[in-house]
Amino acid sequence: MLGFGDKGHVDPTKLPILVHAIRSSDAFAAAQKVWSTNARNLRVDAANHKELLRFVFNQPACVVWLQRDQGRTDAFELILLWDGQKEDVTEVYVIEAASGAVIGDDKRAISLLNAILASPATVPVNQSA
Repeated sequence: MLGFGDKGHVDPTKLPILVHAIRSSDAFAAAQKVWSTNARNLRVDAANHKELLRFVFNQPACVVWLQRDQGRTDAFELILLWDGQKEDVTEVYVIEAASGAVIGDDKRAISLLNAILASPATVPVNQSA
């Protein structure tokens, strides 16, 4: 795919990236809580103009980024890279604040964000595992 890696092992019928666009006040509030709780570990990526938090989970193996554009406070990107048995799977959630009805299925995003807050297995980027 996209010219990366060994094309002989890529199944062209599968795309291991799942992208979800969500407008939900509950999901946004959960993302904001993760953001504010872990603000001391905030990093800035000057190359792509993102502010980001990075976490690592051991069981199941997963790397998580919660990020937003510098100077923007109305949207978050939650990116999860799962280390699968046969292939890696990436989930991407674009979470925007909403007033009114929820757009998209916010249940999994809220669950994942709450797991980040509750998990003692979370390791900030500036600490070794």
